[in-house]
Amino acid sequence: MIFLKQFFLNLNLYNISYCVLRNYSNLPYSTAGSDLDILIKKEQLPEFWEVLSETVTVNKGSVVSIIKSKNCPKICLIGKVNKPWGLMIDLYIDAIIYRGQTIITEDVIQTNTISYNNIHVLDKPADSYVTLLKELLNNKTCSEKHYKAFVEHSLNDEFLDSVFKPLCKSNTAEALKKCNPGGYNEAEVKRLVKELSADFPNKWYNLLYKAPKLNRFFRRPGYSIAFIGSDGSGKSTLIDMLTPVLNETFHKAVYYKHLRPGWLSPLARLSGKKAAQSGPVTDPHASLPSGYLVSLIRWSYYLMDYVFGYYLKVFPKQSTKACVFIFDRYYYDYYIDQRRSRINLPAWVIRLGQIFIPEPDIILCLGTEPEIIHSRKPELPLPEVERQVIVLRKFCKNHRRAIWIDTGKSIEESADDTLKAIIGVMARRFESVMLR
Repeated sequence: MIFLKQFFLNLNLYNISYCVLRNYSNLPYSTAGSDLDILIKKEQLPEFWEVLSETVTVNKGSVVSIIKSKNCPKICLIGKVNKPWGLMIDLYIDAIIYRGQTIITEDVIQTNTISYNNIHVLDKPADSYVTLLKELLNNKTCSEKHYKAFVEHSLNDEFLDSVFKPLCKSNTAEALKKCNPGGYNEAEVKRLVKELSADFPNKWYNLLYKAPKLNRFFRRPGYSIAFIGSDGSGKSTLIDMLTPVLNETFHKAVYYKHLRPGWLSPLARLSGKKAAQSGPVTDPHASLPSGYLVSLIRWSYYLMDYVFGYYLKVFPKQSTKACVFIFDRYYYDYYIDQRRSRINLPAWVIRLGQIFIPEPDIILCLGTEPEIIHSRKPELPLPEVERQVIVLRKFCKNHRRAIWIDTGKSIEESADDTLKAIIGVMARRFESVMLR
């Protein structure tokens, strides 16, 4: 990744004191699918932010999400130079803190910083210690790999005393000193979790920790994106192409939804008439639409899924976590193709429902000449495809969050246009935010 090379080059050039804390074996070429954990001094935060912003701009990228935190803000970046790139940065300030308590101080980190490919990184003893402790405290378990790495590199009285002397956490020091090369088993993990809890209680801290998260509701770190279009317009292809870079940007927090949030089961499944469709739909108009009353019941049922499903499954995550929900189709499909959902209702009923449904942050309307769409998927008659394209264009023109993507170009060009549209919307949310 060109961005990473230039980023570390600039950090060194501007004498920023930093340390990469883990997963640095592939740097500066790649993070190998991980996020970037990096520690800096608080007094250098303005300079760090200036270097980061400059490097992002040079690499035609944008900051698309920030989770503010006193101790460890998260920053999501995305851009394209030759090919798309994305990265999440966990920015530790002055120390590594968990549940309001320091697990390793800045002085110890500086003492245990080494150079790797001209990048300042944490050495094996400190790296293995931090990895094991964070896993035990976060997940209440640990892998055999991390346990053995700690025993091999960090199980040294001199090192552990240097870590815990300034922390005054004798219980944790003694608990870790009991580890041994052949000691990994379920009972050993439970022992460590129990003994560490004496120095890292969470009974009251959880409430204190979650209270500041409330301000994220006003500038949500997560997004929802709806892909709308006829069969053959390129929805699945573009979603497949863009998901990898979005996963890099939001560190594997991309959630795929088909049509609805999925809080309620499909009516067909509840009635036991047929199993859920697992493959592509080969004949979207195979079934006749229901009558008015049944259509109204079906529409009302799914309307509850859009409203309650969103607030129970989507909103909590995108309001507190840097993530993306991708909807392959959405409620607006009822405007374009009611027959597909076996609904037959007046347009005013569909418009009424739109008052209640939560709107996605980005609505991508995919389309091109009907003949091109029909040649890709001829399941529907050409006149029906023409009608759907006209309805979709009208919807896109009248909806403030809708963006038209011409998918009659090459798939690479369409993917570029889609990525630019996504970045443009996301970047506006955080363009005035700075870390201080």
